[in-house]
Order: sequence, then structure tokens, then C-alpha cells
Amino acid sequence: MNIGEGIANTPIIYSLYQRCLNFETKKEAEKALTALLNEVNEGTYIEPSKQTYREYMDAWLKSKEHDLSVQTLKAYMSYLKTHIIPNLGRLPLATITPLHIQGFISSLRSKGLSETTTKRIFNVVNASLNSAVKLELIKKNPASLIEKPKVAAKETTVWTVKEISLFLEYSKSSPYYTAFLLAVTTGMRQGEVLGLQWRDVDFENECLYIRQTLTHDGKGFKEGAKSKAGNRSIGLDAFTVSALKQQRKTIVANKLKYGSAYGEYDLVACTNKGKPINPRNLLRTFDNIIKKASLPKIRFHDLRHTHASLMLQQGENIKLISERLGHSSVKITLDTYSHVLPNMQKEASNRLAQQLFNS
Repeated sequence: MNIGEGIANTPIIYSLYQRCLNFETKKEAEKALTALLNEVNEGTYIEPSKQTYREYMDAWLKSKEHDLSVQTLKAYMSYLKTHIIPNLGRLPLATITPLHIQGFISSLRSKGLSETTTKRIFNVVNASLNSAVKLELIKKNPASLIEKPKVAAKETTVWTVKEISLFLEYSKSSPYYTAFLLAVTTGMRQGEVLGLQWRDVDFENECLYIRQTLTHDGKGFKEGAKSKAGNRSIGLDAFTVSALKQQRKTIVANKLKYGSAYGEYDLVACTNKGKPINPRNLLRTFDNIIKKASLPKIRFHDLRHTHASLMLQQGENIKLISERLGHSSVKITLDTYSHVLPNMQKEASNRLAQQLFNS
């Protein structure tokens, strides 16, 4: 009996059978058709989308407008226009294979793009295809079946306690002192520091809440943190609480001084007129203070790494540190600060030996 016998009057099944005729051997065709028949019988069959990848990406990006920061959205649009659409845009969404994705990655590398940029572009494609699976436009994500671009972890440079103290001493006269102090004592990200509002500082319980961030270009705010885990509370030490109270007095004085010209953003770290601090000005001042104090050159973000590393070195609970940093899992914290762990293990071994043999 012919494999197509008895199914010609079933349009979907017959079309699947027709598609199977493209296989090189009858055995391959029969195997594929059996799998497709099972999908139909089990109700898991997904009719292939007729959209091109370009059409799908236009709709997908529009759906992400409210979820992404302005900066991220700009980056996505640039990747789309320059790299993704010219390569994959013309292909029907349902026909994209792992081979297409692998070829796309190879083409990015042949352009001389860094592995970091290549990975970022791949992540956009991968995320869009994951959404297509959830929307039942395709059955599987072809990008999930290839070896993903890998970026070697960069070694982070952190300061010692002595270097931090010297930096804070030199930055006391800076209008950005509060921002620098918060970065050091809380491990907050730059956008979180510059977006912090007074309503989110709890003096009574000596903690603050991350509920808003300033965008990278300094032109707007984004509700919430970088991720769901980023919406968190962070305990404050007595020194930082005292510094924040002093900053609040300075702001009250500036409000009286500038009157209606004072910006009502309720920001903790802000300009004299209450407006958001321009991230470029913050980083320029940060670099200048480092030079004046003759300190090892680090990035502003490395203040966050310094905070975490020092807390690990003093034996704080890894879960607590992970929560302070707003990591979605302890694994991220461990992977990021694995360079600190060997010394901690040695110190832990010495402490145990001290108890065992010198008691």
C-alpha cells in the first residue's frame, strides 16, 4: 500500500505527505511523515508560518518597546538594520535552520566583529526565535541547536580597603560624592545610584529600595531595576546613613536657593539644581579623582565588584551578597567572583586547623 493512500482527503496530512516527497529515500520520508502524523494526532502540530523573518522581527521588536531601555532598543535596531535583516531577513521564519544561524554567526565573525558584539547580536536572534516558539509560529528554535558564541570572562580590577578610603577622601569635595559613596558601600549599579529617590530611602530601618534607574544616556528613567531580582532592598551602614542625612540637608538648602528653578525629581544624587547627573560628567570626574589620588585605574562599575569582593573576603554569606547585588541566582555571583574564592578557601582551612590543633 502506498504511504499516501487513505490520506489524500485530509488536506493538512496530504500537504505534509507532499513535503516528505523531497527526502532522498523512502525510509527517511516515511519516518518524517510518521512523526508529523503523530504531531497532528496529539494536537502538537504547528502549521509553518508564512511570515518572513524580517516581517516577524518588525513585529517582535515593536512588542518589546516597553520592556527595553531606550539604549537597549537603539542597539537592537542597529543590529537589526546592519546585520540581522541583510543576512536572515528574506528567509521565511518557518524555514530557518541551525545551518542558517551558524552561517550567520560565521558572517559576523568574518566582518571582524568582536566576540562580545557577535554574542550580543546572536542573543537578539535567539530571544526572537524563543518568542516565536512560545507564539507557536515555529516548533523549535534553530538557534538553540548550535554552539553559542562564547566570551572569555574579563578579569576585574578591584581596590583594597586602603585605596577605597583614599578615593573617598579625595572625592569629598566633589558634587558627586554621594554617588561614589553609594556605589562603594552598597554595590549598586551606576543607573541605580543615579536613579535613587528619597522616597526609596528608609532611614528608620537603615535600608534603601531599588525601584528606578537612570538610563545610560541620562535622559530618562526606567521603572524597576535591570531584572526582577534587581528590585531589591539593600541594608545601609551607619556611616552611609549619616552621609545621606547630610546630603538631604544640602538638597533642602539648594531648594531654598534655587526656588522654582530646582528640578523636582526627588533624586538623592543630583546636580545642585536637582536635575539628574549626566553619566558622562560622573565618569569624567571619577577618572580625574583617580588620577589626582594616584590610584590604580578602574571603571565606575568596578566599585560594585570591589564591594562584592571585599564582602566575600570578610566572610559574608554568599546568598546575602547575591541579594545585595540583585543577581537572579547565587551561581551568577559565584561565577563572577570565583577569583576571590581560592583565598577564602585557604583562610577557611587555616581557621579549621586553628580550632583542631591549637585549641
